[in-house]
Amino acid sequence: MTKMQYSNLLKGFIQELDDCYVLMKKKQEDNKIEVEYIFKDLQDKKLGSIKEVIEDIQNLIEERKNLKEEIFEDLEKISIKINNFLTGKQDDLKPEELVEIKRKIVEIDEAKAQEKLNAWRDVSALKKELREYIREFKEKRDGMNVLESMIE
Repeated sequence: MTKMQYSNLLKGFIQELDDCYVLMKKKQEDNKIEVEYIFKDLQDKKLGSIKEVIEDIQNLIEERKNLKEEIFEDLEKISIKINNFLTGKQDDLKPEELVEIKRKIVEIDEAKAQEKLNAWRDVSALKKELREYIREFKEKRDGMNVLESMIE
């Protein structure tokens, strides 16, 4: 082989190395973009599912508060009906019937107090769960932000 052939062969080899380097850099950038996309997609899905749970818990809290109000309204209507009945028929009732009706009024008041306590317990438990999911959401979001900045 002549010197010229070696020179051309060397130039061709160097050009191939350059081409390989450019392709490797391009592939590395493509992989980085793909990893970022996959990472972002996973982040969005994970945070999205936690957000859905948070929204569900918030809805449950509102529904429980509304249920308590409905129950109170129903109990109050019953109490009013009994009191109206008592007012209209008090003179016609026997003493034991009066006692029984007054016992029912007391039971209704007890039911109101029990419902108030149950609603408070339910809402407290839901709020505790809500705080846990909010904390998890913030931790994951902050962790994702740190990982995202490392990728960049």
